[in-house]
Amino acid sequence: MSPAFEPEPAAAAVDRAGMWRHIAAFGDLLAREWRRSADLELPLPSGRMPDQLVIAATGGSAAAGDIVAALAAPVSEIPITVVRGRELPNFVGERTLVVAVSCSGNTAETLALYDDAWRRDAPLIAITRGGRLAARCEDDGVPAWRFDYDAPPRAAVAPLLAPLLRIVERLGLYLVTTPDIEQAAARCAALAAEQLAAGSSAARAAGAAAGRIPLILAGGPLVPLAERARNQLAENAKLLAASAALPEAAHNLVVGLDPALAPARWTLLALAAEGDPAAPYLEVIEELAASRGIPFLRLPIPGTSPFEQALAALVTVDALSWQAAIARGIDPTPIPEIESIRERLARLSSAEIST
Repeated sequence: MSPAFEPEPAAAAVDRAGMWRHIAAFGDLLAREWRRSADLELPLPSGRMPDQLVIAATGGSAAAGDIVAALAAPVSEIPITVVRGRELPNFVGERTLVVAVSCSGNTAETLALYDDAWRRDAPLIAITRGGRLAARCEDDGVPAWRFDYDAPPRAAVAPLLAPLLRIVERLGLYLVTTPDIEQAAARCAALAAEQLAAGSSAARAAGAAAGRIPLILAGGPLVPLAERARNQLAENAKLLAASAALPEAAHNLVVGLDPALAPARWTLLALAAEGDPAAPYLEVIEELAASRGIPFLRLPIPGTSPFEQALAALVTVDALSWQAAIARGIDPTPIPEIESIRERLARLSSAEIST
């Protein structure tokens, strides 16, 4: 299904690679990949359920793992851990299912985590578009769930999220049904068209952040989406941002809102959903911000369940980053700083990077 949104000509001229298309297509793509992942099989030796689930990923490929881990945390009977970097926690072993996630299949850190899991005899499955990870899985007889969606890793979250949701559903860690997916996907498609349009709440939030450093606040299952907003603003809008989790931030970070400095430098953006356990904290922080002259703006997140709200927040913050990029006249797709770091590290014998 084609996206129900077309950018204005001026915006399209800035977004030359069409990042908006990936945001608009998220819902349809999630539903498609969920249906396709019905054939996904898990490596469970002797049919034994794992004692832990580890999602090994870095950069844009880790975002889906963060969302799944946060959604499942209140109900899962085993820990779900997202591991970034090059070394797995000591507890990983034969009773740990490790899911190696790399959009490109060439993420050096994820390949290192794959090797670490292999040495520990941990059951392994990969989610990837191909690359060295897929080749290694083929050589080792490890199952690899592959997809063919062509997008930068930060824009390919749907093909990663769908099989991860299927995995936690198959393990009985988090209940997801096809009607849940289809309903949320349809709402995301409509929401994307709304938030990408001029004058949307995402556009207003982008305007409020102009010339400032946005601090994104969220609580509960929306915490990973505050982190997503921070990273998307960096990659898409080339804008430095920060994120903080509630209620933790109410116990420390708020003290740093210096009234002599913060009003000129910061804008507070809050991801606010119905039934949000962070709501009381947002109210008092909003009062504190007002008393110190610090701009505070709520980004309303629709949805009647944490699942719907998490997906809606994903679409909203991605649209926020796109709106900020367009407002700054910056093409969202190029990431020259990351490419430069990758090239420099590739010349070192001890390290490499790919996202």
